[in-house]
Amino acid sequence: MLVAEIAVAPVEPERVRTRPPVWPLGIGAVAAGVFWIIHGSLIDDSYITLSYARNLALHGHWGLIGAEVSNSATAPLNVLVLAAFTTVVRQPVVALGVVFALANIALAVFLRAAAVSSGFPGWTGAVGALLIMVNPLVLSTVGLEMTLASALLGLLLLAAVRRQPVLFGVAAGLLALTRLDLGVFVLVVLIGRPSLWRSWWRWMLTAAAIALPWFTFSWFYFGSAVPDTLVIKQLQRSWGDWDFSNGLVLYHQVFPTAVVVSLIPALLGLVCLLVACVLRAFRRAVSLWPWALIGLGALAHYYVYTSLGVPPYHWYYAPSMIGLSLLLAGGIGVLAARRKLLAAVVGCAVVATQVWFIGQHGLPWREAAIMSNWASSAEYARIGAEVGRLVGTETVASPGEIGALAYYCDCAIADNFSDRGYLAGQIRQRLAEATPLVRELLELNYRFFVPTEPRPIDDVLRREPGPGPDPLWNIGSTWAEPGHLVLENR
Repeated sequence: MLVAEIAVAPVEPERVRTRPPVWPLGIGAVAAGVFWIIHGSLIDDSYITLSYARNLALHGHWGLIGAEVSNSATAPLNVLVLAAFTTVVRQPVVALGVVFALANIALAVFLRAAAVSSGFPGWTGAVGALLIMVNPLVLSTVGLEMTLASALLGLLLLAAVRRQPVLFGVAAGLLALTRLDLGVFVLVVLIGRPSLWRSWWRWMLTAAAIALPWFTFSWFYFGSAVPDTLVIKQLQRSWGDWDFSNGLVLYHQVFPTAVVVSLIPALLGLVCLLVACVLRAFRRAVSLWPWALIGLGALAHYYVYTSLGVPPYHWYYAPSMIGLSLLLAGGIGVLAARRKLLAAVVGCAVVATQVWFIGQHGLPWREAAIMSNWASSAEYARIGAEVGRLVGTETVASPGEIGALAYYCDCAIADNFSDRGYLAGQIRQRLAEATPLVRELLELNYRFFVPTEPRPIDDVLRREPGPGPDPLWNIGSTWAEPGHLVLENR
């Protein structure tokens, strides 16, 4: 009975305000506070992005290290945005905090506009933004592209709600520059929103104007239109018996509370998706359908990654969790049509649970809530600075995790993420394993790639189990057993 009532209950649009709202400033203040809590717990891959942003902003150089041009930044748009702010504030981590706050403000604004256009109370947009902002798993990806991606998925939702082809094209183009796999959401929205095809040329030209310049430049300049991580990550395959399909079980064994709290919005979003699909079959709750499409996109993204059999890096799960959290915000909006108090209680309860976890994890965080690194960022910062002092202008081989070490040593530390000399062999291996269609696409992508020789290695940084004789080099984390790093001259 309740479902039937909320499916047909009209909601009066909110009155247009003549003065600019102040609530986005509140969202920004909350985001700034959250970033302060987690800024010392950034994962290793986040520092890869920060190194790219720093090198671009301060030296006009595209690469993980200053000594080599590389193309391993998975999210070009994220690097460009961070570099733009780094140019102003001169500190990449500070720039990341600014981007984190602005992206969450943008998400809240887009969701509020989508909620009002759907006939939902505007406050459900702020609830949706908070559901994503304080999700432990999403917070464990800060520095990567997921914060930016969440704002752009909010923009895609707004375009779907309003059936605006140009806005849809803007969202599609920016999502492509952020991560190509986010195009799954774009495709699902296109399939479920046929009205967008009436002006297909408008969104297609808009998306092309935004995305094609970068991909064309990258194709000719780097010899690859897409980042090299497409090849690098696919060759990594699974971690033994663990891949994307069962990775959450693995993380639950190590970080049980964080995983459960992170999954609550997604599971509730799945319930909303089931209800939305049933109501859609009876032509009810039409206003919820664009939100349901984002939820369907989340499931499609999860299916694609499961099919690929890639390793279970925790940030691979973030798009699905973000998409289902957006749908949950829409479900709360529908519920608020007849049961405003109940809707507010549901939204606040989920957010409060996540905030509780943030507090009990420690203030500030010393390591991410969910991660798979051998050491904390503080340990890598300490060791990285020492490595930079010892090796000077020499080239040192990475121990396997390079992001924070490269950022803090600011030296020539080499592996396949920083030195494209290793890429030619990986491309050959990937081509040998690919299907005929994939092989043709890869050959087209690397048509202008010019192989180079790897940098000569002068020193080797190696990880050894157990504590070392010098405490300076000791590392460890909730994920990994205690160990230490050893620097040896080759």
